[in-house]
Amino acid sequence: MESVKKSIILGMPRTFSIYKVLINRLEELGFGVIDISYDDDYFKYRNIWDRLSNLYHKTILKDKGYKNRLKFKALGSEVVRRLQSIENKADYCMLIRADIYPQEIIEQIKLKANKMIAYQWDGVERYPAIKRLVDLFDRFYVFDSKDASQEDKGFVSTTNFYFGHLNRSDIKPKSSSFFFLGTFMKIRWPQIKEAIQFIVQNKGIPNFYLYSGDRNLSGEYILDGITFINKPMTYQENIKLALKSEIFVDFLVDVHSGLSFRVFEAIGYGRKLITNNKEVMNYDFYHPHNIYVLNNEERTLNEFLNVPYSPINPEILSKYNFDNWIYRILEN
Repeated sequence: MESVKKSIILGMPRTFSIYKVLINRLEELGFGVIDISYDDDYFKYRNIWDRLSNLYHKTILKDKGYKNRLKFKALGSEVVRRLQSIENKADYCMLIRADIYPQEIIEQIKLKANKMIAYQWDGVERYPAIKRLVDLFDRFYVFDSKDASQEDKGFVSTTNFYFGHLNRSDIKPKSSSFFFLGTFMKIRWPQIKEAIQFIVQNKGIPNFYLYSGDRNLSGEYILDGITFINKPMTYQENIKLALKSEIFVDFLVDVHSGLSFRVFEAIGYGRKLITNNKEVMNYDFYHPHNIYVLNNEERTLNEFLNVPYSPINPEILSKYNFDNWIYRILEN
């Protein structure tokens, strides 16, 4: 007798199409998926009054979630339709970045699911509107240790993950090639430039890709080793390109200290990693042969590169694979 398929309502931003990878993999794992994700990045104010109204709510009323309510009003009609079409309660609902949904919508979702799960894969302080939504969930997961320490606020510690099924053994990495993909931000440019110079000085080959909607960046941001792209890559394209490099590069976003997806992709796909996030040294997969922590090393980068990669215990790797991560998140 076949087991009954579990159903899950999945809601998250559609940025970089990672939601498609999640849906496909959940279905391959046997879940029935009800997708209520939406493109919250494509919002534009209808007029000056909406813009001024948001400014008033954010600065005077300290209402950090007002802009997200405007976004949902403009872009979320399909989500409402899908919710209304659900006849039988889903076993689970998982919202990633639940703050992109208005509270009243989450309350409607709560009527459609037996168990409500949230995962905030960005720091809580980066999107503080999420704080007033925590009590709507049975479990509220965060990846930043600083957030997780606030257990009295309902936060439960977890990590990011990697998709083991996206690994490609047929892609052979180019020796001494360093891969980074991120959004161009002027405030982060000195950090990027310094990393490029450091890699080149150590006879490495930087393959950095920076997304920018500005097609006319000034010459000061042009540097060998950097390719500017004006169209976001899909998550699958990102991984396929990353796998062609021997070393992954990761930069910490200052507002949080949790480990990014790139860290877990490095360990999951057997690539070395250089990062400026010292927190990585506190994890069970850390090995100095595999991870170089910028501004925290006595050895040179060349010394690090010349040491062979040290395979990670398969049990540890398995823990961070999405296939196991999702069951742990849903069943705890």
